[in-house]
Amino acid sequence: MKTLIICGVICLLLGFFVGRFTMKEGERTTYVKGETIRDTITCFIPDTVRLSGEVRYKYRYKTDTVYRDVPTVDREGTLKSTIEDWNLIRDYKRTLFDNESGKLAVELSVQYNELKHLTYAYTPVRERVMIVKKSVWVPFVSASFYTEGHDLSFGGGCFYHDLGFRIEYKFDGFNVGLMYKF
Repeated sequence: MKTLIICGVICLLLGFFVGRFTMKEGERTTYVKGETIRDTITCFIPDTVRLSGEVRYKYRYKTDTVYRDVPTVDREGTLKSTIEDWNLIRDYKRTLFDNESGKLAVELSVQYNELKHLTYAYTPVRERVMIVKKSVWVPFVSASFYTEGHDLSFGGGCFYHDLGFRIEYKFDGFNVGLMYKF
């Protein structure tokens, strides 16, 4: 009986150390969204101001009263359409990028040939790499009690990936088994 206990402890320690040293590593990459950063900028000071030369008009044409097939420039219509175009408010919405680095969306408004406001929203995405360790050899111990025959048994074994082997000692013999983890 004393040798059985010593043998069981040795097998338990051996199984423990073999199970600890035989680990299989793998990497798992996940992308985690960060908190969205938003801001609106309304006060702009130009870095460079250049004179573009001549004034560019939005030309309007009318048909000539004498020569019906020759269009002529409508001076009043041209000035009116140029001023209307200058007074227009133009809004732009663009997503500059949406990839593994994150997402940057920009909204801007232009009036009187000036940038009125710029709004941006940036959602960063961080890459998280986790190293996953999975045991190749997993030892285990067991004990069972059979109520009708008042039998007591002790045993152990190990799993290799999902397939397991066990051995149990009863007072009247050994029990050997094969197991599979789902």
